[in-house]
Amino acid sequence: MGENGYSKPCNGAESRERILQATRVLIRRDGIIGLRVADVAKDAETSITLIYKYYRDRDGLLAQALGDMYEEFRTAFQSKIDSWLATTPQLTLEDFAMLMPNPSEETKPVRDFRLQLLAAALENKDLHARTKQTTIEFHRWMRDTIEASRHKLPEEDQHFDIRFMTLTMFNMMFVFYDFLEDDKISADDYRTMLVNQIRNSARNTVSS
Repeated sequence: MGENGYSKPCNGAESRERILQATRVLIRRDGIIGLRVADVAKDAETSITLIYKYYRDRDGLLAQALGDMYEEFRTAFQSKIDSWLATTPQLTLEDFAMLMPNPSEETKPVRDFRLQLLAAALENKDLHARTKQTTIEFHRWMRDTIEASRHKLPEEDQHFDIRFMTLTMFNMMFVFYDFLEDDKISADDYRTMLVNQIRNSARNTVSS
């Protein structure tokens, strides 16, 4: 029996998995700030000592659990888009727009998780490093995927500025943009693109 009165014999892999699953449940229920290692140990039926053996401390546990959750989000999104593109011979800009974040459709728990992830990453070096790497890989995949799909668009729509497309699609919150070191867009270029988008929409409204 562990120091907190809970102990369930099992091998290392099973124990780690139970600890991570308990951590994820508690994060969803109480948030990152409210996570207590003692609660994780209780729900995982293990000891605080064993948790620290595996993950060093609370920050190490959060780095693993939150890093896994963010990675799973990225993998699920990429798989969905890759499967869709593989079976779609022709595309329109409207199709691309359907993939972009929509504040009216996104749930509050999803937004809350991203905000908490970023806040935790600012103070947790291991989590910051992993989130940064995952974000860079996510952005690279998105650029490559859009570039490889240009030819499926009508000729007149193929020559858009890919920076605007990736910036819009990639940044479900703009704060994740801070993790990128390369391929950043300047403030002036971003403003120019926004103005052009607004001007184009105005012209389309007049012509219609």
